Amino acid sequence: MRAPKLPSVFKLTEHNRYKSFHYEPRTFDERKERLEKRKKEIEKELALEQKLGKKYEEHLRERISDSWSRKETRRVQRNSGLRLLLILAALVAIVYYFYA
Repeated sequence: MRAPKLPSVFKLTEHNRYKSFHYEPRTFDERKERLEKRKKEIEKELALEQKLGKKYEEHLRERISDSWSRKETRRVQRNSGLRLLLILAALVAIVYYFYA
């Protein structure tokens, strides 16, 4: 004959056995991430070079010219923003001069 079970608020036997806490700390190595990214880029470039063969040189020239044109566009946009800021500052100064 078995002893009667007493009611319990917390089940300490089976309940906790299935709900265990598992903690794995995450680490981030920025240098390693950059190195892996660079390796992937180099592998992609090598695969592209093998695929294109002699046309690869032309492809590089196009990439360089595209890069230069993007830099030029960025410079022009920055200058136009600066020009707009100067015009607005001048207008504010003129309005302040007349109404002050």
